[in-house]
Amino acid sequence: MSGKATLKNFKTMLAEAKLPEATVMICLRGDLAADHEAAERELELAEKTGADSMAGSGAGDVAERILALEEEMREHSYEFRLRALPRSKWRELCHAHPPRRDDDNEIIEPDKYVGINPESFYPAMIRACLVDPELTDEEFEQLLEALTDRQFEGLSDAAWGLNRREVDIPFSRAASRMKRDSGAE
Repeated sequence: MSGKATLKNFKTMLAEAKLPEATVMICLRGDLAADHEAAERELELAEKTGADSMAGSGAGDVAERILALEEEMREHSYEFRLRALPRSKWRELCHAHPPRRDDDNEIIEPDKYVGINPESFYPAMIRACLVDPELTDEEFEQLLEALTDRQFEGLSDAAWGLNRREVDIPFSRAASRMKRDSGAE
């Protein structure tokens, strides 16, 4: 391929360039998980006792309740969409949250390895990368209060990864397997 053709192709790609995005599914009704776990235990017990009983175990009713809980959890889940920041905005964000220092003006241990103040940086990073839902500052603070540490970490990991990891071409084993299987027909 000639240099001119490569340059034209690159200019087209550059014009179409978009920052990477990721989604994180979060159930905002975590209380339902406990109900689901209890129903799972109940189903296991019903299946064990029902095997020896002619009257039936009630496992069918419990299974229906589990499926209803799973549907309710899906209804209360939201797919958060995050987008990487342009390099200049990422640098600004990092500089706005410098590592904390102790009384001897030494960077404190938790901040040394990442070079930022994680206490203030991670919420600001999520806020800066969050594309959907669009939230007011008040709603964003409400969201932070509604998330578990693990859910917050999921959003934080996604936002960090968008800005600090390579953008690789993903590989779907399931799609590849389906394509291979359909070709055999």
